Amino acid sequence: MQKRITCLIIAFKKEDVMLKRFSFISVLSVALLTLSACGQGSAKCPTKDQVKAQVKELIPQDFTVESITQLQDIKGLCEVVIKVGAQPLVFYMDGQSKYILAGNLISLKDKKNLTRERQQEFMKVSADQLKELEKHVNIKFGEGNKYIYFITDPDCPFCKRSNPIVEEWAKKNKVEVRVILFPLPIHPEAFDKSVALVCDKKGFKEYTEGYTSQNQCEEGKKAIQSNLEFLNRLGINGTPTFIGMNGSMHSGVPTEEDLNRLVK
Repeated sequence: MQKRITCLIIAFKKEDVMLKRFSFISVLSVALLTLSACGQGSAKCPTKDQVKAQVKELIPQDFTVESITQLQDIKGLCEVVIKVGAQPLVFYMDGQSKYILAGNLISLKDKKNLTRERQQEFMKVSADQLKELEKHVNIKFGEGNKYIYFITDPDCPFCKRSNPIVEEWAKKNKVEVRVILFPLPIHPEAFDKSVALVCDKKGFKEYTEGYTSQNQCEEGKKAIQSNLEFLNRLGINGTPTFIGMNGSMHSGVPTEEDLNRLVK
């Protein structure tokens, strides 16, 4: 008797980090796909227009569909890459656009997180977005023909861990670091500290020391508010985030190799 194959597709709860970021529906739903839908389904993947139509209600922000690819090792399942601003999101759909699988796809053979690897491939900003970033730089340090953008929050603990790494790397490799202040709402004092740094025209040293003052000039407030609005449109919602002169991005505390990739 022919075996019946089923595929388990889980839409994660809203608490899941990726779904929380894009405000997916707050339910835990399970769908079982039969052999016709999964194992022997159409080899074709949905079109970009079909993907857009199916997921637009799940993702309230504007987004572009960057890539749709049939998975070679999982028949009937297609990898979809979309971008909200510069931020890529990878998920999986069946050929008939009936189901979404959201989560990390991991190869047990070589222990690779295939979803994360694909996200890294698409973690880039355009030339136009790089030009716009330049308008939001608040502090510069280091000298050289190469440069990176360091998007940071004065009260972010991971940013504080990154500061000496970036400073030493920049000096060693002769790279200019262009700092963009991006105070997160979870740090209630960060906005005023960022404004003070701009108003008092302080540098990287004062930023690392947690500089603050009562100087909350309108110019500083407008500059920081402009940073928040632009970076949110870019899809950046955490610190530290690094963007290289080549458009590549890195989120989190970096290694030297992470930073090297930004200036290649």
